[in-house]
Amino acid sequence: MTGTIVYGFNAVSEALQQPESINRIYVAKESRDRSVRPLLESAKAARVRYDFVPQAKLNELTGTKDHQGIAAAISPVDYTPLEELIAQCGERAVILAADRIQHERNLGMMIRSALGAGAAGVLVSDRGSALLDESVVRTSAGTVLRLPVCKAGNLATALRALKDHGFWIYGLSADAVDSVFTMDWPNRVVLVVGNESEGLRPGVRKVCDAFVSIPLRSGLDSLNAAVSASVALFQTTACR
Repeated sequence: MTGTIVYGFNAVSEALQQPESINRIYVAKESRDRSVRPLLESAKAARVRYDFVPQAKLNELTGTKDHQGIAAAISPVDYTPLEELIAQCGERAVILAADRIQHERNLGMMIRSALGAGAAGVLVSDRGSALLDESVVRTSAGTVLRLPVCKAGNLATALRALKDHGFWIYGLSADAVDSVFTMDWPNRVVLVVGNESEGLRPGVRKVCDAFVSIPLRSGLDSLNAAVSASVALFQTTACR
């Protein structure tokens, strides 16, 4: 599922008046209509991702052939601007950052854990990540509607902005020497969890101040991304 789908030039143009509500725009590869170009220029200016897909895929997404070659997936969740989340944070705060978490179930579970652990909010990367759609809402048991979620076009840039406001950035990494159980956590923390198979991107790793791991026994080398996030979140918030 991709969220509420709107289609046609007028509907997508209207949606672009609130670009933060758009998960993604889909354009038919076969489209030759000149009206598409200004919409894509507006999307690019607003940093809204758009993908070119086969006409048949667009027919499937919209349930019609009368989509004029363009559609937009609207998030059921109202994204919170990063500046607003920062303003809401007190002297002590924990934020979870998800770097290209691709499975909706993992993202939903992470958001649910973040709320349960008392995190201030969640930061998700816009590109290469699962969409914040109805599947995520269901997996999180609706908790995604109760926690501020920010969407970052460039996660590394967003993390630097958090550093400017006194946050220390900790990346979860299986090979890190420091343990989440022995870390002396600062007042403001961002925990960054990487992609299920590839971990943290190099650009995101460069922004991190330190890396922490979850010690494992019985020969295990790693945990599921959502499980790792949960363990680290509860340990971080419990030590505040």
